[in-house]
Amino acid sequence: MPLIRHHLPAALLALTLVSAAPVAQAAEPVLLVTSPAALQAAEKSGAGFARWMNGESAPSTDGVTANEALMRTPAWRSITEPLGASLSGIQRRDRQAGVGISRYPHRLFDARWLASPDAFFELVGVANRMDRRPFQSGACGETRLVYRLAYRTAAMQSRLPMTVNVELRGDAPDADGSCAAAAKRWQPPQAAMADEALGRWLTSADGPLAPKRLEHARIAQLTTNLQSVRWPSAVRPDLGGHAEYMLRAFRWNSGARRFEVAPLENTPDVARLKANAPLRKELQQWLRQPANLRALDEATLQIPDKFLATEAISVAPRGLERQANRPFAQIFAPGEWQAVPGSRTLQSPQAVLRRLDDLSCMGCHQSRAVAGFHLLGVDRRGASRTFTTGNALAVPHSPHVQDELARRKSYVRAALSTPRPDPFRPLAEPMEADAAAGRATVGARCEPTRITQSANAWTDRAEKLPPVACEGTASVCEKTSVGFPGGMCSGPCDPRDPNGTCGGIAILSDFNSCLAAKKPFGECLAKHTRPGNLRSCSAQQACRDDYICAQADGKPEGQGACIPPYFLFQMRVDGHS
Repeated sequence: MPLIRHHLPAALLALTLVSAAPVAQAAEPVLLVTSPAALQAAEKSGAGFARWMNGESAPSTDGVTANEALMRTPAWRSITEPLGASLSGIQRRDRQAGVGISRYPHRLFDARWLASPDAFFELVGVANRMDRRPFQSGACGETRLVYRLAYRTAAMQSRLPMTVNVELRGDAPDADGSCAAAAKRWQPPQAAMADEALGRWLTSADGPLAPKRLEHARIAQLTTNLQSVRWPSAVRPDLGGHAEYMLRAFRWNSGARRFEVAPLENTPDVARLKANAPLRKELQQWLRQPANLRALDEATLQIPDKFLATEAISVAPRGLERQANRPFAQIFAPGEWQAVPGSRTLQSPQAVLRRLDDLSCMGCHQSRAVAGFHLLGVDRRGASRTFTTGNALAVPHSPHVQDELARRKSYVRAALSTPRPDPFRPLAEPMEADAAAGRATVGARCEPTRITQSANAWTDRAEKLPPVACEGTASVCEKTSVGFPGGMCSGPCDPRDPNGTCGGIAILSDFNSCLAAKKPFGECLAKHTRPGNLRSCSAQQACRDDYICAQADGKPEGQGACIPPYFLFQMRVDGHS
């Protein structure tokens, strides 16, 4: 049984490290399911998004429910109303923000999608998070169901940059305190199952998504992540654009049958702590306690709610170089901390702050992520509901998740025989700077810059450093100012380049004008792109930061070409209609 179920068999072998030899032992526990066929089977068997909105809306024949129908449920309104209020707040603070390419330079998320008859949330991932046991007292970790916003209209269809993550408490530990039974629950009955059969098994009486495991009482929290606003590269030419991602959390109130706004895990309320010196000091004293430093080192820290924010914004590009993505670095100075002897991640004052930021929502979502997300879903022709040529991902998850799967595999395997496996998680993004620059071949950075940081991401600036000459006589440096963060080495398509893939590069101003005129996406793609040599990519060969692995003509499933994320229609809030 593959650990990851999303690609065709050849790609599965490369991804899962499963031996090709026959095995007599039990199937490997499932870690992550992203196969569209498996997930759609699970939706039809009771794991659809409507289930969490009190189950008041009957799903359609393909397992999804229109958002218009969801809006009739108090549960969904209890989520959309706070989100709508936050979006309205952005527009009040920023007069240049609004819905539409042609009217506003700062393109705002269109909240009408949350109530649209054409939009819906589809299941794009099921994750085994038994490794989260330290965060769930009395439970063997979590099961996470990730849903993504999508739409289908007569003119076009696409996913949108918004996910909802339903986090469920796992089964209770065994009588001996171990979680062996829960780990076995993730082992399918056969080592090889068709995708549809896998989906049905997930929701069967013996499966990890059995009806009793999908009860509202199991909800630990529901989290949302949406691209709230995007500034194109014409507005922020020094950064190649700017995007903000709104992060919220909600807890289920069983008595009211509604969700309530909840604190964000390990994410400090920066403004409140800066304004309240005694509260800031109390947080620092709490963090300095030996038991809490040990938990910080192993990444199992749980900061009390009284210090936490209920809303956060992560920003892109440039990840942890942006101070807005490092909330603890905004509150504390390195000089207020000391190295922790014997620790694995707290070997300097700077490392203490880095680990704290690593555990925050902003730090997590901007550490080796895919434009603020870690799981976006498989795009498969003939299987995905909104598949569109030229608007498809080649890899459904982030480089961080790819590395994380090996750690989670070790944890779940250990849980079969060890009462308390080591929960340690390394930093999502190592602290060491990439001092040794690689060769300036296809896809490499050619316009290096240094970020002048500010807690206000709007005032961040990229200071130009000496440019890098791309290798090759016909090579070019695609400029940051037209949407390629840090510049990108490219050139004419070259089938002899072992690292290159021929792909389409959008002629940005013409492409955006086409979308602003409400032309079909396919027409804009056909008329306003040019061929170019792009960096080849796959799950094992990740794109560099701030680039995404998109499908490319002639490449097998699971392989593609690196492009800026906002060149992919599904990764931007603007241009959809």
